[in-house]
Amino acid sequence: MITADARRALEALDFNPAPTPEDVWRPSPYDIPELHAEAAGQILANVNKARTGDDATPLGVAVEGRAGSGKTHLLGAVREKIQRDSGFFFLVSLTSGRNFWASTALCMVEGLSRDAIGYSTQLKTFLRWLTASLNLPGEVREAIAGEADLTRAQLDAFILALRQFNGTVGQQYQDTARALALWGSRDFEAQDVGYAHLISEPGDPAGRKAWGFAFDVPNPQEIVREISRLMALTLAPSVIAFDQIDTVLAQSTTLLTRLHESVEDDLGQVFGPIADGLLMLREVTHRTLTVVSCLPDTWEMLRKCAPVPVLDRFRSTRLPDHILSSEIGQAIIAKRFAVKYAEQRFAPPYPTWPIRPSAFADAQELTPRRLLRIVDEHVQSCLRQDEISELSRLVSGVAEPVGRAVAEPVGRAVAEPVGDAGFETLDALFAALVDRAEVGDALDSRTEDAAVPVLLAAGIAAWIDEQAPTGAVYKQDPLPAAMPVLHARLVQVIDESTEHEAHWGFRAIGSKAAVAVISRVKAACTMAGLDVAVPQRRLVLLRNGPWPTGPKTTETLRAFMERGGVVHALTPQDLKIFTALRDLRTAPRPDLQEWLVSRKPASRTALFAALLQEPAVPESAAREFAAPTPAILASQPVASAQQPPPTLDTTPASIGLGRTADGQREFVVDLESLRRHTVIFAGSGSGKTVLIRRLVEECARSGVSAIVLDPNNDLARLGDPWPEPPTGWGSGDEARARDYLDHTDVVVWTPRVSAGRPLAFQPLPDFGPVRDSPDEFDAAVHAAVAALAPRAGVAGPSKSAQQGKAVLTEALQAYAKSGTVGLRGFTDFLTELPDGVSRLAKAEKLAGDAAETLKAAMVTDPLFGGKGAAADPGALLTPPPGKRARVSVISLAGLTNDEQRQSFVNQLQMALFAWIKRHPAGDRPLGGLFVMDEAQTLAPSAGNTPCTASTIALASQARKYGLGLVFATQAPKGLHNQISGNATTQFFGLLNSPAQIDAARELALAKGGKLPDIGMLGSGEFYAAGEGFSFVKVKAPLCLSHHPKAPLSPEEVVVRAAAA
Repeated sequence: MITADARRALEALDFNPAPTPEDVWRPSPYDIPELHAEAAGQILANVNKARTGDDATPLGVAVEGRAGSGKTHLLGAVREKIQRDSGFFFLVSLTSGRNFWASTALCMVEGLSRDAIGYSTQLKTFLRWLTASLNLPGEVREAIAGEADLTRAQLDAFILALRQFNGTVGQQYQDTARALALWGSRDFEAQDVGYAHLISEPGDPAGRKAWGFAFDVPNPQEIVREISRLMALTLAPSVIAFDQIDTVLAQSTTLLTRLHESVEDDLGQVFGPIADGLLMLREVTHRTLTVVSCLPDTWEMLRKCAPVPVLDRFRSTRLPDHILSSEIGQAIIAKRFAVKYAEQRFAPPYPTWPIRPSAFADAQELTPRRLLRIVDEHVQSCLRQDEISELSRLVSGVAEPVGRAVAEPVGRAVAEPVGDAGFETLDALFAALVDRAEVGDALDSRTEDAAVPVLLAAGIAAWIDEQAPTGAVYKQDPLPAAMPVLHARLVQVIDESTEHEAHWGFRAIGSKAAVAVISRVKAACTMAGLDVAVPQRRLVLLRNGPWPTGPKTTETLRAFMERGGVVHALTPQDLKIFTALRDLRTAPRPDLQEWLVSRKPASRTALFAALLQEPAVPESAAREFAAPTPAILASQPVASAQQPPPTLDTTPASIGLGRTADGQREFVVDLESLRRHTVIFAGSGSGKTVLIRRLVEECARSGVSAIVLDPNNDLARLGDPWPEPPTGWGSGDEARARDYLDHTDVVVWTPRVSAGRPLAFQPLPDFGPVRDSPDEFDAAVHAAVAALAPRAGVAGPSKSAQQGKAVLTEALQAYAKSGTVGLRGFTDFLTELPDGVSRLAKAEKLAGDAAETLKAAMVTDPLFGGKGAAADPGALLTPPPGKRARVSVISLAGLTNDEQRQSFVNQLQMALFAWIKRHPAGDRPLGGLFVMDEAQTLAPSAGNTPCTASTIALASQARKYGLGLVFATQAPKGLHNQISGNATTQFFGLLNSPAQIDAARELALAKGGKLPDIGMLGSGEFYAAGEGFSFVKVKAPLCLSHHPKAPLSPEEVVVRAAAA
């Protein structure tokens, strides 16, 4: 048992493995300079050039680093060093290329409100330093710095002194100097006038006149120039750092995945404004260093597509891919632990306790982020088990218990959550906290900037904890600065490796003044990156009363709504709940996480219930991967007599999948939750195949048909009865098996094996129904190209392959528009490519080569446009009369290599997606199952296969039509993270490889779970997490159909298919 002192110390440990841009502004006592010495040295050397050069703006620095290597942490360390050395720092969170200058200007203005070392903010520091050089009277200096009330006369005196000090800057940029002084003043109305000018808004004309503004409002690029020139008068250097370019580019996946010479014009639409902005930024700023922090691939893309001068203005440095030494790894943890242990007055046995010094021998295999996650996982495991175990290996997670043996974690099943009785204390405390919550400050426009961010942060933190069973990864920005543009931001991490994210920004606006409303709405739109073309960026304005009714306000709000913005009330009751959730965290409560998952208080607020009901990868993210539409496959036959699979009138709402490990409770899963997909991570000997079979069988008993891909010949016996009841069956399983076999039609299909029951596809759909819809037509063409490119020999990375793929795309676009259908016709079209179809000089030769390669593929692969029953999902999922469900087992034995299997699965998934959209589940909890064993070969985490795009599209969108997907893999990190991230129900079984164990633990940690003994689980034992329940250890039942130790041979599968 952990002592009270040790528990308090471990609970105090602070792990933040994935810092946000907001963390850059926070002092970090955990910096290890050796992590990034070279990059930091180059940045600081160029800062010194900006400090000492008479008129020089030094070359920019591009910091390249993989995800988790410490790029954001480096910027925080650089920011702290620069401010300590009397400089200024600005962080630009770029939201799109189109608003490069608006984002840069706004982030500079927002950066001035950030804390400084010495004076309270960078703005106050700048004004103090500048006025000290102008020989102004003390009372004027105090007023300009915001320490006393400011008058028009004092402001005029400031401008006069500025013009006398530097005539050019003082005369040309006097209005921006006035705006900076007003924004830092005590008067709220004066602040609004100054702020409007700084974000290029005219604001209140009367106010501008009253404060002596002389010229028109400058545009954002001019604002950047003027602020920089004014700040350079203090002789202090500035750094403008960009830390969100990867997210911008990741949200433009459609263009990035088409990176080859023939589409550089398209890429220019994404990269051009960014490259041009970076180029011009060095020209318009003074005594300023530009730093770009990004992934290596992002900088390479910019390098390829940017004008050559950009490369002449930056020098690149790269952070190490892994921690350089065990000593650095140990220092990362020791420094972090030392701070928190000292705060708790706790003396550990050694500095990194409970991580043994010997464990850091593995540190060189890890990024800093991965190291922190492993250590955090171990500390949380110790706390949960109430037992200290000292970690002796980082990569394999070997922990040695101290004292008695480590206890098993206690899980819970859906049928019997850790019950209401167990939560009575928390329920009562929460209700009391809600009743006595005071929320007046959050509803007052004068104090909302201070009060609302704290409460929204508490609500979002609780909401994130409530989503733990879904498998999605969320985070939020830390609390903002004193004068925030946004009050909160929720972030969903879609792909950590590319920093692809979806954002929800929140901004409360209670002011009744039109000038304040307009400037705050526009600034929030810029900071949130609100753009109808980028639906991953969302902005919610929170307001309870009516808006001002003037024409400018009305036009501003109309533009906001057209860009996809949302307005929602921020009710006192929601604020009370957020306040109570904040107060619940003031003291450690071991059962708080489970209480949040069970009660979902944040999810049930009016605000989050309306806006965040079903968190998932945005549909736009799925569209980026060219998801097919029903019309695309209209030419594929669907039997007229076939309808969606019938179900029993008494369809149960859930299915049983065993019992909890302690045997006390049945473990059940809601059928409807399977719409949100299932993933099984388990290796050899785990019982994975048995679990897949029992899941399919129980769904079939509930009237849910399934398509099951069988790569290993161990699922083709799903229709075979046991010769005699096995000893592993539980009570009632014999009757269940009879019910399943009597009412389920199991059919084995053998694509490319004509002696069995073959299936075949026509690889080109009928483009007619989508010809008039540019988006759907483009999606259809690119989905078809994804399937054809490997067959045409143009799927590789070489220049000739990329050119061939470009010609294939252009030719297919022209062929599809001609109204002709069929693969043979398309090969003829390529052979005699009409003039003007392609922009490439060698198009005719490339097209001819592709045509010949496709013809060869048709000869060598009977499945490719060959003979066999049409792979019609209607036939695969519809049972014959008298049966409740059909299970179509598709043996992949006849597809002898991965390329053949992937191409087949791609076509099947396109057809399945089209069919399920025409035949949604409707009121039924689940319309069908699609099961993929060895899923990592179909949609791997690295690289693309012919079926990656369709798999991701299906995983992202099939849920809304009632199709549930089941992915099974022995390689947790081998499966594409957009698939595992879209799976609500997850099973973790026995894994043997240390690397796979490590990967599974990381995935479980993202769902708020721990896997202390995953390498020691028995066959049929799994950790399960899903909707409505956190991680629970379960014992899965034996399957209802015959499952001997040896799988069928390929010949036996063929005989079985033919006999059916």
